[in-house]
Amino acid sequence: MTDGSEFVFAPLGGLGEIGMNCALYGYGPANARQWLMVDLGVAFAGEDLPGVDLIVPDLGFIEKAKKNLVGIVITHAHEDHIGALAELWPDLGAPVYMTRFAAGLSEARRLGEPDAPKIPLKVVELGDRI
Repeated sequence: MTDGSEFVFAPLGGLGEIGMNCALYGYGPANARQWLMVDLGVAFAGEDLPGVDLIVPDLGFIEKAKKNLVGIVITHAHEDHIGALAELWPDLGAPVYMTRFAAGLSEARRLGEPDAPKIPLKVVELGDRI
């Protein structure tokens, strides 16, 4: 890669732990890297954190670089992969890609939460390219 482009992996959660799955994959030179987020989940707090129900990934880095966030891919609809989407997506605004099944569950969850944002989900079918 003579132009200084690199492929980088930045786990924001879910690595070495159960829950809060969220990872960034970046490609390009450091000053113009494009990012793809995979999953945006929650972790369930244990007894060691009284009064805390859920833990969400710290998105401080990508919030500052959100103009270079090309999308969010949700792998499946378990809470540890999709549970923070409604809470954190408004700060990112990137396109969200998921299967029809995951989109249906996401929409059903949104309808049960009056203040949840309407996220424009992009359904990905088997064989689609994004």
